[in-house]
Amino acid sequence: MHGRTTFRVTLWVIASLLSVACSEPAPARHAGDAERGLALLQAFRDSLPQHSGNALRCTSCHLDKGTRATAMSWHGTAARYPRYRARPGYEETLARRVNECIARSLAGRMLPEDGQEMRDMLAYIETLRALPRPPAVDSVRLVGVVASGEVGYGGQCARCHGVAGQGNPALNAPAVWGIDSYAIGAGMARQFTLATFVRHNMPLDHADTLTAQEAADIAAFILRQPRQDHPGKERDWPKGDPPADVAYATTAATAAGRPVPLERPLLPRRVSPDSLTSRY
Repeated sequence: MHGRTTFRVTLWVIASLLSVACSEPAPARHAGDAERGLALLQAFRDSLPQHSGNALRCTSCHLDKGTRATAMSWHGTAARYPRYRARPGYEETLARRVNECIARSLAGRMLPEDGQEMRDMLAYIETLRALPRPPAVDSVRLVGVVASGEVGYGGQCARCHGVAGQGNPALNAPAVWGIDSYAIGAGMARQFTLATFVRHNMPLDHADTLTAQEAADIAAFILRQPRQDHPGKERDWPKGDPPADVAYATTAATAAGRPVPLERPLLPRRVSPDSLTSRY
């Protein structure tokens, strides 16, 4: 009898402990802090140096805290995700899209997508969810003349971005080529994308003063200069449908007989041997 009683008591204790454990709420995840998220977006390298591969920050391209209509505004961005994107060839979440920018534009190492830093940055972008997306700007789809662009760069851009494209932190001017600039896999490394950005946003103190051809020429010159490689870029656009201005060959496009882009000078990757393969 004593043994049976002890066994019953033991079962009761175990059942009680399991009941308590199951009834306790799971530890709450910390919500994103939009203010901290904006600080990370504005000072990525200083805040997350182990994930940064150059001297740029998110707002080097997404100007005015991501609100400038002509500079890839984040207005309404959160409402558009998840969405299919042709470059990776699958439906991306917003967190994955941010990580793609970190790996490509910041030449860095992807963040854990459920980590606090990512949640904070997404929280800031979420604050712009309800704002209407600005109308698309006129795209500059012109072939640039490199020699003319070198002259244009010297006259319009070098005073801020440096004669060697190294940038000037004192002027808040990012590097536009070299080890501290965006990698070859970034959107800005495409001729039409960069030319359109330059046409509508540069020079920063005299925006919208360059002609479309001047912007195309300057973009062509900048994109002939060395920048970091993006290992794994050959896997981009897996359906063989890269835009015409992509600066590198992809496996699928080559198999489909698409023309091979002009080879560009590439620098070794500073971090992340293959940023397209993320364990997160």
